[in-house]
Amino acid sequence: MARKSLVVKQERLDIIRQKYNEILKDKKNLTWEEKYKLYKKFKGKTKYYNRCKVCGRVHSYNRELGICRVCLRMYWREGKLMWIKKASW
Repeated sequence: MARKSLVVKQERLDIIRQKYNEILKDKKNLTWEEKYKLYKKFKGKTKYYNRCKVCGRVHSYNRELGICRVCLRMYWREGKLMWIKKASW
């Protein structure tokens, strides 16, 4: 389980990133100097991590489902993910 402070920090960076993207969509014809000034103001773009929606874990994140391998295995064992089958070879 991730520390609560890191999860809260990530949520705050998500909001900043959304604001940055909205500003860039509104102002498409910016020079590189204006874009650089905006980037300096919103530095959260490169600090973004994909986190598990259940536990907040950063590593071994599955993009399709939005959860980590630990939660994926837990859901699979509970029977919530019916389409996953155990590999055998």
